[in-house]
Order: sequence, then C-alpha cells, then structure tokens
Amino acid sequence: MASAVFAAPASPAAARSPAIVQHIAPSAFAYVPATITGPAPLIVVLHGAGGDARYFLEQFKHDADQRGAILLSVQSSGRTWAQRKPKDDESDVANIKAAIAELTAKAPIDRGHTTVMGFSDGASYALSIGMAYPGLFRTIIAFSPGYAFAPSRIDKEQRIFIAHSSRDPILPAANVRDMIKGLEGAGYSPEVHWFNGGHEIDPQLKNAALDFALAP
Repeated sequence: MASAVFAAPASPAAARSPAIVQHIAPSAFAYVPATITGPAPLIVVLHGAGGDARYFLEQFKHDADQRGAILLSVQSSGRTWAQRKPKDDESDVANIKAAIAELTAKAPIDRGHTTVMGFSDGASYALSIGMAYPGLFRTIIAFSPGYAFAPSRIDKEQRIFIAHSSRDPILPAANVRDMIKGLEGAGYSPEVHWFNGGHEIDPQLKNAALDFALAP
C-alpha cells in the first residue's frame, strides 16, 4: 500500500455519585461513568476539522454510561489533525499519548482494550495513528474518513470498522473505496458499512461500531 491511501466493588453511595467530565492534560477531556468500579475499556475520540474536543465527547456520554466504557477526547493542535504519517515527535501524537498516560494513572482502564474512534478528519487521523501504534490501539473506528497514512509495518490482527455514506458530499465515497482496497491489499480486513445519508455519524452504525469496539 502506498504511504498515503485513500477495584473492589464500590459502595452503593459511591455508585450513585455523579460522573463528571474531567480536564485531562492541557488539551483533553475524559468521562468515567459513575458505575465503573474495575478495569474498563477506553475509547479515545477524535473530533472533525474545526471541532471541539469537549463538545465531541458529550455526544458519546450516554453510550459510555450504557456500555461501561471510559471516554477520552483530545483536541487537535491545529484547526484539524496533522495530514501526514504520525510520528512520536508530532504534537498531536504527543498530546494523545500524554492524555492516555495521565488518564491511566487516574482511572481503572483495561489497557488491553483501547479503541481510537473519530469522525471526518478525526476518522482519517484515527486510522493513521491507530495503524501507526497498534500496540496502543487494538481497534480503530472511522466514521466518514477521507484518507489514511499507512505505517511502514502493519499489524494484520488490528480490528478496523469504517462507516461512510455512499452519497457523502464532503469526503467522496469513491476515495474511501480506493482507501479500503489499499487496506485490504496490505492485509487488513476492515469491516465496512455504507449508508445513505450525508457527512455524518449514522446513529445505527454508531451502535454497531461501539458493539464492534467493545466486543470481548
């Protein structure tokens, strides 16, 4: 593929304590459902171009409550995510890693069950950083992506879920079909879902993606 392709159980009182959004690191926000008492899966969410990390996190709080997952939403260092192959010294990579490390020190995260999930440019970056760091992210969820940068070495066991509208007016479906061919040609086996809508996160496919991410 080319380098660029398109604890002990909580007391009842503790369990009823309200969950709050926490400011993690300089550029990230986390949400830990109040009912979580032991190691839980982590979902790192990445907003689209011009988006806001805290607002984007809010869209998934109900899902996190229902499914017992911890959320971490990171703000891009620029208006959108870096459109190049992720590297350790890149600010977006450094910010995401620092936020995960800080949250891991504070919350009961199941370190073997971490997903990176994004929308639009955030989906493209989720694919790129996810594939670049398979030891950190075992699962990648991409809602309406536009591109992905392939790593030098791939992990064919990584789980990838892609949802895209066949009529997307912003990031054309044709580009995504080419990207999927590239991923498959490299040895990945992405689960791909098409829907008839706009440039958006389809509600039904959001549930399917979360089921995929949180599968045992």
